[in-house]
Parts: sequence; structure tokens; C-alpha cells
Amino acid sequence: MRQSGRSRTAVRIAAGALAVLCAAGCSASVGSTKAVSKKEVAKQAKAGLAKEAGREPDDVTCEHDLKAKVGETVRCTLTADGKKQGMTVTAKSVDGDNVHMDFKVDDAPDGGGGSGGGGGAKSVDKAEVARQGKAALAAQVGQEPDTFTCPEDLPARVNAVVRCQLGADGKQYGVTATATSVVDGQVKMNFKVDDAPSG
Repeated sequence: MRQSGRSRTAVRIAAGALAVLCAAGCSASVGSTKAVSKKEVAKQAKAGLAKEAGREPDDVTCEHDLKAKVGETVRCTLTADGKKQGMTVTAKSVDGDNVHMDFKVDDAPDGGGGSGGGGGAKSVDKAEVARQGKAALAAQVGQEPDTFTCPEDLPARVNAVVRCQLGADGKQYGVTATATSVVDGQVKMNFKVDDAPSG
């Protein structure tokens, strides 16, 4: 089956980053929950990276399902040659029951004690992300959420994201915490609350 010329899969390799833009080739059907299961996201990521990089990663795992909504993201981890690397999967478009995804691999592998030691936090502790999220939302809406939790630390890297959860008035909302700048180990964050409660 031929795809139109404009929906082509492209790959960019720059500064060690691999961005796989799969407008046509990387799509998945959503289930009844209007989300692509994390298993399916991982499967598509493996296939997309194999196609563009010439080899399939040893393993890909994703934190949660990807909502069938443009701009939604999920963080995944790929393993290749014994090294783990973070990856952000973004829903680029939603066509009926099909979600088209982009895969953006982080610039550097996770952990592994990099070159040139000496300080510089590699991530913001999840408790600190939650604390700042609570404070930011209190400043925005004049009321602190009842609860605010994040499942993992936020990498100290511009555009790194972590999905958090807040509770307010008995409802749970997803929150995307994004690192907007990193200067001398200080990470500035932006918090975006989902439009509708989860679950």
C-alpha cells in the first residue's frame, strides 16, 4: 500500500540524539480507553528505531499508555548494548482510531556516570518536582492541590518530561512537568494540568 509523498518517515541524528519522525509508519490503534497501550507504544518504538537506525534496541519499556490526544507524551526507556536511554513519545496526530507518533531519544544515556565528574545533579528528585508543582499550581489558581505525586525523578535536561498526578476536590488529574531550562544545575519547570480528570 503506497503512502502519500508528504507523510514520510524521517530520521535526524545530531549531537548524539536520534529523532524518529514517523508520520505514516508509526501509528497504532487506540483501544476503548482512547489510549495506545504502553506495550503497543514500546512495540512501535522498537519497529521505528529498527527501521531508521538499522537495528532494533534490545528492549523498550514505557511508563504508561499514550492518550489519543495530540501533544500527549509518554516517557520510555530503551536498552541497547547494555546502556539505557530515555525517550519521549509524542502523539503527533490522531486520525479516527489511529494515533501517529514521534519518537525522540535523549541526547545521552541514563546514568552511567558520564565523563568529567564533579557535581551537577542529573535529575530533580520526584519529591522536589511534586513540591514545586504544588507551589506553582497554588500560585496559578490560588489554591494548593490536595495531593501531588510524581512516579520518578525529572532528568535535568531541557524538554525532559515526567507525568505526575494531582488530587483536588476528590478528582485526580494528570500533570505534565517539563524542564524548561537548566542553568548551573538549576532546573526550571513548567506544569501543565490535563483538561479532564483521569479515570
